[in-house]
Amino acid sequence: MKKWLVVGCVSLLVACAGVATKKEAEPVLLDNPAVFAGKSEVVLGDFRVTFVTFDKASAVAESPMFSSDRGYARTSLRAKLVDVPESVMQDLTDKVYQDFVASLSAKGYRLADRSVLAANAEWQKLKVLPSPQVDTSSFKAITGGSQETATFAPTGLSLVDLNAGKAMPYQAYFAAEQIGTPVLGVHYTVHFVYFGSETEYTSNAAYDYKGAEYSAEVTAGQGIQVTPGSGVVWMMGAAGTFNNPNGKVTLGAPVLIPGPFGISKDATSGMQKAANVFSSALGMVSGGSSSAKDIEIKADPTRYAANAEKALLETNQRLLSSLAGAR
Repeated sequence: MKKWLVVGCVSLLVACAGVATKKEAEPVLLDNPAVFAGKSEVVLGDFRVTFVTFDKASAVAESPMFSSDRGYARTSLRAKLVDVPESVMQDLTDKVYQDFVASLSAKGYRLADRSVLAANAEWQKLKVLPSPQVDTSSFKAITGGSQETATFAPTGLSLVDLNAGKAMPYQAYFAAEQIGTPVLGVHYTVHFVYFGSETEYTSNAAYDYKGAEYSAEVTAGQGIQVTPGSGVVWMMGAAGTFNNPNGKVTLGAPVLIPGPFGISKDATSGMQKAANVFSSALGMVSGGSSSAKDIEIKADPTRYAANAEKALLETNQRLLSSLAGAR
């Protein structure tokens, strides 16, 4: 009788010296750069920093599309950040905001007073939320959870209630058109770990007693990064079919400060470990096996803050240098 060998593996790289992902040729991306030309006055409409506190990654090894094999190996690694107080995140948000404002001035921009927005009828239609906004997982017991985050505005400011996909509402674009000054929406995301994965499928058709081999592995490395897509939305008005006055400057590659900032420990529950063992045993008959592991990174708040600050300030410099260069 044909048997299946199914292997699932999860692991953690506590210390890391570099980035697992390929270096991007263009670390900063400019969308519609022509709209930045000649503009020297801007107003900050929304500024926020999102801190990821829980995330997961998965890997699946399967047979090729047209193969008769139905085996698989599936593995997941879930990582949680602990012991970073909200006060640390708020302080980081305030520092990067202050640096952003100072860097705008250093790059030759004039920052208009926010009162021009407060007095605008379209801007007044926007719903605002108190800071911070904390997003927790849904269906965690069933799916293992989704990404969890905490989003902060600078002290004394509130957060614009974004549309689906974290997009600025259309009223913000109408307000920018009416006041005649570019309105900036700034959103940075700070992650505490990066994942890597590897899968392998080996056919042993010549050895019917052995079947096929599947292997799936997920790894995670400690490292503070501001993630790709973080950046500045430049709003000037409603876009039409033949006219788009708006632009973006975003990270195309992460700004990463590698290295450990805390102590990692296995937080996998006894129930999950038992499920892993049962799935592995069942996989020898069914051909499919799943496993999952939970880790907690108990952060040193001082080291976390120092590395996150470096990444955030470097993000400011990269983005604003590109923005000023397109002016």
